[in-house]
Amino acid sequence: MKHGNATEEQIRRVMNDVLTRVTGKTSYDPSVRQWFERWLETEKGAISEGTLVRYKQIVKDFLACIGSVANLRLENITTEDVLKYREQLETGGRAPLTVNLTIKRVLKRAFKVAMDEGLISRNPCATVRPIRDTGKVEKGTFSPQQISQLVEHAEGDWKGLILAGYFTGGRLSDLARLKWSNVDLTEKSITFIQRKIEGKTPKARVKIPIHPVLEEYLLSRPIRTFPSAPVFPELHDKPGAGKSGLSMAFKRIMDKAGIAAGVIRERGGPLAEVYLRSAFTVCGTASIQLWPRLVSAKNCG
Repeated sequence: MKHGNATEEQIRRVMNDVLTRVTGKTSYDPSVRQWFERWLETEKGAISEGTLVRYKQIVKDFLACIGSVANLRLENITTEDVLKYREQLETGGRAPLTVNLTIKRVLKRAFKVAMDEGLISRNPCATVRPIRDTGKVEKGTFSPQQISQLVEHAEGDWKGLILAGYFTGGRLSDLARLKWSNVDLTEKSITFIQRKIEGKTPKARVKIPIHPVLEEYLLSRPIRTFPSAPVFPELHDKPGAGKSGLSMAFKRIMDKAGIAAGVIRERGGPLAEVYLRSAFTVCGTASIQLWPRLVSAKNCG
């Protein structure tokens, strides 16, 4: 009998009706999509809101990748479906560490819970081996000229987010969620949480002086009277990962600006986004004219 056809669905309904009449209980036999929706609901409160948003994006991408299989019974999911998604992540430019942790921490975890509840007999991720990182690329630092190109080709709030990343060294995902309560234009400082910094305590609170270029941009914005209002409202709710996430959007801006993707690369985990290094690591206190005229920076030497 072919899985997922009308006959099977009718048989399942009849069996459920019989079980309900005999025991008074209804069997739970979810589709792949239904299971992941339920699993995400059970994760609420157990993980941070930001992590839940990223998990939802990963699940959304996985379900889209496996197509019609997402509507079949959960027990029909196979290792081949997981490998198909892994290949999509690889061809999409994801770093090996990102791919491995996406499979291990999200998909494998969700299927383990399903096994624990007796919904499936085996974990389809169990035999998926980690891929090797054969050519790790270290993070680079954008030059002032490259930042000028990026800002020129960016639109809307992306212009400010790029400047904020360059002058604070923060991750896109952390800075996109900035609120006006994080910005002190009197003291000229920005305070935010860096959730994933290599070699440092996770979720470290940092306070960064506002560079004059970034200050000029912020002053040009309509400052909200509500401290909880986002500094970058167009990007505030965007996930970090996924096709519609910040990482891929930034890579598209890089492509428009003619900047090779190898200049900078994500590291740190399945949910890590592009990390912009501070200009001060290259130019010290160099005078950089990027906003609003978007002209080249003065010589840093």
